[in-house]
Amino acid sequence: MKPSKPSEDSKKLPGGLAACLAVLSVACLFSYWHVVERLWKLWGSSPDMSHGYLVPVIAAGLLWIRRSRRPSAEEVGGWGWFALGIVILSLGGALRLTGILYRSTTIEAWSILPFCLGLTLCCGGRKGLVWAWPSVVFLAFMLPLPNSVGGLLSASLQRMATISSTYLLQLLGIPAIAQGNVIWLSQETVGVAEACNGLRMLTSFCAMAVAACFIIERPFWQNGIVLLSAPLIGVIANLLRVTATGAAYEWSDSEAFSTFIHDFAGWLMMPIGIAMLWGELKILQNVFLASDDDLQSLTPYHSTNGAAASG
Repeated sequence: MKPSKPSEDSKKLPGGLAACLAVLSVACLFSYWHVVERLWKLWGSSPDMSHGYLVPVIAAGLLWIRRSRRPSAEEVGGWGWFALGIVILSLGGALRLTGILYRSTTIEAWSILPFCLGLTLCCGGRKGLVWAWPSVVFLAFMLPLPNSVGGLLSASLQRMATISSTYLLQLLGIPAIAQGNVIWLSQETVGVAEACNGLRMLTSFCAMAVAACFIIERPFWQNGIVLLSAPLIGVIANLLRVTATGAAYEWSDSEAFSTFIHDFAGWLMMPIGIAMLWGELKILQNVFLASDDDLQSLTPYHSTNGAAASG
């Protein structure tokens, strides 16, 4: 019987080409330096993007957590995957060129994703993609939204926070009327400013939920529920903050106390969201039973030897 010929993708890239890829990676990273500088300034100046500092750190942490899937030297490469990586790198270059021509930092920044994806395919092939794709996807949370999308989300969340908080205040027995983005109380008015629309909490909590799904080993459908509920939990946390602030202004005559409640409730938004996420995970764990295969894998003696011993 003739031995089967190795497929094209099973061929390994030569060491010289690997060295060239390393040089290309450093050169591309250097070319993105001014984009990184602009992102750094944006993270420090925009409250909605203040979480951006942590995104690259968490992405690197995901690589370390998934290090068992990192391809070995023998598994790296494949001309087919290398060609696909070049195509994606070209698309990323075209996207970045578009951003340069239109002087759009947002478009330039979003070209980082195809750049990282293409570089992963060129350097690691399929195995490298399996290892690194969660980190590449997670980098999206450090990038700014287009102005049209961000403005639409901000206005919608701001209006939602105003109406929902007014309803909760009325449930608490507090006379409250929503007019625009202002809540009229009996003696005070509380304005739901753009900074309090909850977009920062929504983005940060969605990033945290995505990271949790990548880290925690759970069934696919449970991860789907967590991801779908993440925006709702973020909105609820911000809703509680606005409601607490309105109640403080109604029940207290001290401006300092009301300001303290506003700031303190802002600090509590993330812990409240984390607690709600933890409760959701516990419910999914305790309400839905594991499948027979999962239960069998958790049993110490489920093999034929164990069956013989029990007999």
